[in-house]
Amino acid sequence: MADRSIKMKSSVEQCSSSESEQNSLDIDSKHFQPQSYVENLTKGFSLKQLMETESMLGKDITSLDSEMQTLVYENYNKFILATETIKQMTSDFKQMETGMSNLMARMENLSSFSLEINSRLQPKRESVARISETHSLLKKLQHLYDLPTKLKTALTKKNLSQAVELYLRSRIVLEQYREMPAFQGIDSDCMATLGELKEEIRKNFDMEDATIEVISESASLLLKLNENPDELRLLFLQSGGKCLSIEIAELSKEVEVWQNSNENDTNVLDLLAFIDLGSNTVITNLGLIVTSYKNLFKECCSPSESEKTLINFTMALVKNYFDVLEKRYGLDCPKAGKREENVSVLVRSLDKLYNKLQTLGQTLPDVDFGRASTDLISKVARSLCDRLLEDLKMSFESSLNLLREAIATSSLQGEDGTTSPTYIPSLVSQILNAVNQDVKNVLSTLEPFLDQSITFINMPYFYIPFCLQDVHEGTIVKYLSHISGRCEEFLDNNESDAKNASVDLLLVLSRMCFDASSSTVQHLLNYTTEQFRVRPSGTNVTPTATITATFRKASLNLLNQYVASEGDNMITLMEKSIENRNWMDYPEPRSARPAVKRIVEVIGKIDAKVGSVFEDGSRNDRGSDSSRLSYFGSVARQTRGLSQTSASSHVDRSLMSNIQKLFSEKVDLTAPVDFTKVSVVTAIVKNLLKAMLESVRVITIDRHGLHQFQVDCHFLHSYLWRFVNDESLVSTMLDDVMHSALNRCIDPSILSPSAVESISERIA
Repeated sequence: MADRSIKMKSSVEQCSSSESEQNSLDIDSKHFQPQSYVENLTKGFSLKQLMETESMLGKDITSLDSEMQTLVYENYNKFILATETIKQMTSDFKQMETGMSNLMARMENLSSFSLEINSRLQPKRESVARISETHSLLKKLQHLYDLPTKLKTALTKKNLSQAVELYLRSRIVLEQYREMPAFQGIDSDCMATLGELKEEIRKNFDMEDATIEVISESASLLLKLNENPDELRLLFLQSGGKCLSIEIAELSKEVEVWQNSNENDTNVLDLLAFIDLGSNTVITNLGLIVTSYKNLFKECCSPSESEKTLINFTMALVKNYFDVLEKRYGLDCPKAGKREENVSVLVRSLDKLYNKLQTLGQTLPDVDFGRASTDLISKVARSLCDRLLEDLKMSFESSLNLLREAIATSSLQGEDGTTSPTYIPSLVSQILNAVNQDVKNVLSTLEPFLDQSITFINMPYFYIPFCLQDVHEGTIVKYLSHISGRCEEFLDNNESDAKNASVDLLLVLSRMCFDASSSTVQHLLNYTTEQFRVRPSGTNVTPTATITATFRKASLNLLNQYVASEGDNMITLMEKSIENRNWMDYPEPRSARPAVKRIVEVIGKIDAKVGSVFEDGSRNDRGSDSSRLSYFGSVARQTRGLSQTSASSHVDRSLMSNIQKLFSEKVDLTAPVDFTKVSVVTAIVKNLLKAMLESVRVITIDRHGLHQFQVDCHFLHSYLWRFVNDESLVSTMLDDVMHSALNRCIDPSILSPSAVESISERIA
């Protein structure tokens, strides 16, 4: 450590020595050494440089000398001035010392004179004090003597506050001398006047036009006169409640005027003006009552009991006020719908009401006015959603009526009284577009409730229930459920709509419900979620799958009803064509019956209409002529079998026919219908052929009648195979028809296939 210190010390000394050597050559340094500087110049400079350096140094010396002289002159003047100032101050201080000495002498004289005067005036001062006290007492006594008269005068002039102040200023003295005989008369007169004064003040509580300020002042005066505070606070609330009830009644009259007014009546307060009127009267005065009540009775009454009474009083008045507001907002008024308020104005008025009640809540923290006002706002919003839902229902009903009119108009303009197949898809699009647009219009109407500048929108117990329960569930989901339910009403035969509904309407509604289940429902619910920024969740929210399933079920039911209705029309046409003929004396067939041709024509139009609405669907491939040959072969085999049966008396013909049916292909008549053209038309054809079979079973025919059925079956087979999903279905059912016709024929004999084809080709 010692070696290190020595090294550090030596290095510091070396640095300081080198620095001093450098400073010795600097003319401006205090370490400057002329000899070293000159030696350095002579060693390093040439003669010319030395002469230039000498000239420069001479100029610098001359300049510095001049500056030095200037500084000397300036400092000399300042020094002279400072010397003169010091001399003057010395002279002034001497004069001040002389003056201070004289002042001290005079102050001592004044002190001695003051002591002498105080000693001489002391007896008189005590006498003056006694006289002053006596004068003050006499003034008080004079005031007491004049008090009854002054109280009477103030009471006569209705200066109640002045009378109370007069009494309060004299009360202590009056109570002090009350027992003295000279003051008993004054006391009795004052007490009598005081009783009248109290009665006069109490009359203010019963005045119909008394304001809250007057009532508060009257309660304050009675408290100063030591009236019972518990009785006074009840009287105060009773009188204040009466005033507010009058104001609420005036608002109720405004509501009645609004209900009985028309759209052009300009004397009716609009919603914002009505809310302002209620806020400036009821809410403001209620706040004054609460504030005055607390200021007057917080110290003289039990806090818990007083607070409880005030809360009950406030909640009762707020409830009455809310009842009037509910009528004005149309919650309990059936006629309110005739004057629909702009939703933006409605929301602004609700926000004003909410903010005003929040201000009232600051005066009474124990009452949650925010929640109470939000409950009212929720009721109004829910009522608005209900009215919008009714508007949606009416709009859908109007769309249905327009749809029915369009179908009826198209049917009248059609050549055969049916709707053009190309027109049906546009009808489906029109009604779905109307539903979409109506829902979007309703959501747009409710957008003011989403304005972030609205105060109550940030309350979680309003926003989430409003978006989920009122809008999503209460409006959109209910509307969609109404649509599906309204469509299914066309399935109830007891409903007038179902009885008067055309089959084309059933087809259009079925496709509409199908499209709704596929895309429209999901689109509308997603749009609602995006607009209101709340993701539906929880047990109280209807799943989208449930709604789409409802629409799909309605679509299938409507489609089944369409199949049944079209099938009934075909069945009626077929049954009448069979039952209204005399088959026992039937002429030789020349062609297929007109009814059969008409049926084929109608089936073709049904196929075109259904094809314009639904996809074609899958159909089994048709062979070359195998099915047709099989059909004729089957009929020939039946004829040979039945001929052999007629030759044998031991075998029943019908029994033989039933045995043959066991080996024929079975047709499922109850197969479900799906959303394809071939499925729908196949179901109608099956119903038609089943009805034809049942009609043939109850008639008796001759040989020519059997030949006619053979021609009809061939004609039907030639055309119906292209409308069904499997040609064998038509062949099998027509085989059954021929079986029954052969069984019901008294002389069974059939035409050859070539003859039947010849007749068909001749009429083609």
